[in-house]
Amino acid sequence: MKKAIYIFILFFVVAFFIILSTAIDTSKENSIEVSGTVKSVYEGGVKDVVFKLENHKTTYYINRGFENGFEMAKAKKDFEGKKITLFYAKSWTPLAPFGTTCKHITRLTINDSVVFSEW
Repeated sequence: MKKAIYIFILFFVVAFFIILSTAIDTSKENSIEVSGTVKSVYEGGVKDVVFKLENHKTTYYINRGFENGFEMAKAKKDFEGKKITLFYAKSWTPLAPFGTTCKHITRLTINDSVVFSEW
């Protein structure tokens, strides 16, 4: 009986880590569009560019954006107070089964000009 319990626990732990390690699908088909005025831009996580939009509870981020060409001063000047359109990846994680308030940006445009895209 103890052996069966240990096997079940091991299976559960392995399955849990497999689910956590799956990559986010950043395709256009798996993205949701949002528009709004940028309230603030700041660094979060590990070199992530984080956008807070006016009248939105959700924050949006470009993964490792500051390692891939974004600069803080330029990002603040270019985005704060301006209307943007972004797409974020629909995703689910067992750590937040009912959703999160921080979403992964897959595409970012300002004035119909693409600033960032994972497509």
